[in-house]
Amino acid sequence: MTKGTFGDNLKREREMRGVSLDEISAATRIATRFLQAIENEQWDQLPGGVFNRGFVRAVAHYLGLDEENIVAEYVLAAGDRQSVPVWSGTPPAVTSEKPWLAWIFAVVILIGLIAGGWFGTRRFLAWRAAKRAAQNAATSATDSPASLEMPANPVSAAAPVTPTPDSVAPTAVPDATSNAADSVPATSSASPAVSPAMTSGTTPAAPAAPVPFELKIAADKKTKVTVHADDDRVFNGTMKAGENHTFTAKDHFEISAHDAGAVQLVLNGKVIAPLGSPGHSGKVTLTREALKGAPGGGN
Repeated sequence: MTKGTFGDNLKREREMRGVSLDEISAATRIATRFLQAIENEQWDQLPGGVFNRGFVRAVAHYLGLDEENIVAEYVLAAGDRQSVPVWSGTPPAVTSEKPWLAWIFAVVILIGLIAGGWFGTRRFLAWRAAKRAAQNAATSATDSPASLEMPANPVSAAAPVTPTPDSVAPTAVPDATSNAADSVPATSSASPAVSPAMTSGTTPAAPAAPVPFELKIAADKKTKVTVHADDDRVFNGTMKAGENHTFTAKDHFEISAHDAGAVQLVLNGKVIAPLGSPGHSGKVTLTREALKGAPGGGN
């Protein structure tokens, strides 16, 4: 495109529309001297670069011209081509890596993982063994055979009573000078007759067996329960609703629950008062004194 063609064409388009440079300046806020420099193709008086393209695009837009075509004509007329940056430097130097250091880190991490897995496995196996032992203890206490249980009021098996010398009535000795009719032995009227069972030789009666001490725990809802029978902890776990267990002891029971109102206690067939108010933890110790004077209990 020859010099003066772009500026003359732009000026002609402006004058055909009856628009002055001042009007364009007021609308686009481009100084009038810059607009005159564009029409006169005095490129050295413009800021240059993207500013020149912006001025030309704004004027074309105001005049209703094709902005892209006008900008392309400006580029041809002014020779204002965008420069493409070219890398002229040298590539950065790459430091030599030390592969053995990475291998050391990998080995250390691997050893840490192996040690952690080994330690965690041992802890898990120990925890599972302890849990299984507690479950076995609770199951053996719950499933104790009924044949080992004794009645509330045990009665010793019938055994013959060994007669004592004082319990046998004295027998009269016949007089040698008395008649044969009068030689019938007489017994004391105050002494009872001696039964054959009393005259037979027997062993002494065995001492009465101790009264059994049995506790039954039933849960109305889920709660944590701990039971000690004498000095041994026979249960420590969570009981669900409807679950029940039975335990035996020689001297006393000690029961604690996170929710005192969630468990019911039956001692030798006797219902025991709750551990405490519902929703609160409770603890109680039951001894043989709790059975004295109670229906179905032993003294």
